[in-house]
Amino acid sequence: MGTWYPQDKAVMDKTAGPLDSYGPYRIAVLPHAGLFFSGSLIRTFFESIPKETEHVIILSPSHYFRMPASRIAVAEYTESETPYGCIRTKKLEIPKSIIDNNAAAAEHGIEMFLPFIGKKGLSVSYGIISSLSTTEDAATIASFIKPFIDNHTVLIASSDFTHYGKRFRYVPYGNNAREKVIQHDMECASILSVGKGIEAYRQYAGSTICGIAAASIAAELAKSMNMTGETGDGFTSADILSDTSDDFVSYRTVFWR
Repeated sequence: MGTWYPQDKAVMDKTAGPLDSYGPYRIAVLPHAGLFFSGSLIRTFFESIPKETEHVIILSPSHYFRMPASRIAVAEYTESETPYGCIRTKKLEIPKSIIDNNAAAAEHGIEMFLPFIGKKGLSVSYGIISSLSTTEDAATIASFIKPFIDNHTVLIASSDFTHYGKRFRYVPYGNNAREKVIQHDMECASILSVGKGIEAYRQYAGSTICGIAAASIAAELAKSMNMTGETGDGFTSADILSDTSDDFVSYRTVFWR
């Protein structure tokens, strides 16, 4: 704790805000960058989940450990530390999952949301999935998760969008790269928002959207539950830093109700 967010809850409060409002969102794609970049987008979701919410499921990519395609890695932890105290942590009982406590412990794609969950007084489960064997696996895995999504449970697909520049070995655009990336990511978010997770994975798995597998599963899950989706706010790291660098990351949100 404290590597990706403040350990002191008074300092963390400046980013989290009061989190005393509620709304209709039950599934979301949210960024997992440092809170300087992603905090306002994460906060929007936690200010807009139903009042009866008790539990959060997080699906994250793996940034540090290699994961087999279409397999979800879960952890056996019973609690997770946050600036607001330890929160109850339940093992995600997904068919064909594998246990990897080390991958979960290292994963900032999970960690970024824990302070918000802690402040809301919720419990958490998390799983890690980085890629799919086939595009149809987005729907198959969504069907594994669907029994866990009830009126007291929300789900987050943890994903930054395009990582652009030589630093990320991804430079498909020439002039006006930032504008082209924004358009690219808006199109992906729009496809996800209408529940076309299989199509989103088919089109964007070759890009640098790090959580495209998790996001595609979330879209298929929302579709199977007849939820209505919408795209939310988005910007790039260069916008926040007022930076003219050719290396930047794009952040976007998608919500379902």
